[in-house]
Amino acid sequence: MMASSMFLTPRALGAYAVVILLFLTIRQLGTTHATYNTSEWKGKVSHLTGSSGPKPANSTLDFQEIVYISMPYRTDRQDAMVLTAAQTGLKLNKMIKGVPSADVHEKARPLTNHPGDDPKKPWLGVWRAHADAWRYMIDNDIQSALIMEDDVDWDVNVKEVFGLWNWQMKNNNSLAENLGRGKNGETCEYGCDWDHLSMGQCVYKAHPTDHTHFSYNDPNSPAIGSFAKDNKKEMVETWKYKPEDAGVRLVTPSYAPLCTMGYAMTQRGARRALYQIGGFLAMDSPIDLEFIQHAKDGRLKSYTISPPTLVKWKVFGPGDTDNDYGFDFKANPDQDTTQGGGQSKGLLSSARQALKALDGKFHTWKTEDKKGDKKGT
Repeated sequence: MMASSMFLTPRALGAYAVVILLFLTIRQLGTTHATYNTSEWKGKVSHLTGSSGPKPANSTLDFQEIVYISMPYRTDRQDAMVLTAAQTGLKLNKMIKGVPSADVHEKARPLTNHPGDDPKKPWLGVWRAHADAWRYMIDNDIQSALIMEDDVDWDVNVKEVFGLWNWQMKNNNSLAENLGRGKNGETCEYGCDWDHLSMGQCVYKAHPTDHTHFSYNDPNSPAIGSFAKDNKKEMVETWKYKPEDAGVRLVTPSYAPLCTMGYAMTQRGARRALYQIGGFLAMDSPIDLEFIQHAKDGRLKSYTISPPTLVKWKVFGPGDTDNDYGFDFKANPDQDTTQGGGQSKGLLSSARQALKALDGKFHTWKTEDKKGDKKGT
């Protein structure tokens, strides 16, 4: 029996050949990702422990889904998000509808520890929309999601930026036990032990005395002097970089990341947030301040990347904000107030600016002058 089993019939040999061919094809497909050439960087990635190098993230930036929040009437912003995602190869899985504060019924408003405060907080609608995003994750058993607001910009090479960060979190995260691997040594996207990742903060304040962090070189991170004022201030005053320094990223346990333009949540984080922030427990502040307090208290496991990888796209007109004061905005008559006239700071190559490639002169008509000579117009 043992000797005869070593010889395969022609039919079996054919099946075996097909299996081998499929294996080699899949293996070849798995090597098509571009990899980083660290010799071209200005520094070295510290404490490399991975067996293979970083590769670009997938269409959802290595999260299970990407969702974004937008007021239903902001079709201009929705158009911009869809275009920017398409041009950079991203997939937006779900739009979460923004919620006006007035639409949060009085019986559904989060209780507060300060009952004398105005019960109709202007940030109630913002909280409800983000809570709807967390609930969407829970309802659909989504294990991780990137949650963005509809006025963000990212780098043209966003897949490289996030792919490198993901690899660093899995292989170089000295902030976590066992480099953030699971109990059995398994690896997870961005590590196995986090609730919340902040990458769209407008201001970040590190712990006043504990500056524990790890850093790495990112060729798609521009000079620090090009960032918005508060992001630049953090890097210069807290981390002692110079404005001309470029290619810098660092990760810290979150202490005080302000703004929620972009952040990621795990399934566990979504459940904790929905329970802790307005769902079951009292809520006293806008959700970014709630995130800060819960991270400080150790009730959410959070990390922050600096400088941020998602930044605000500023429009110079009433469309820049959905706050009430925005509708009274008076723009300079010479200023382009469309979405296309906006700008962002802190990106090496703005994806929204790059949308200009969709505009231009793509066809010329042939005409004849009086002499019959053909000319292009």
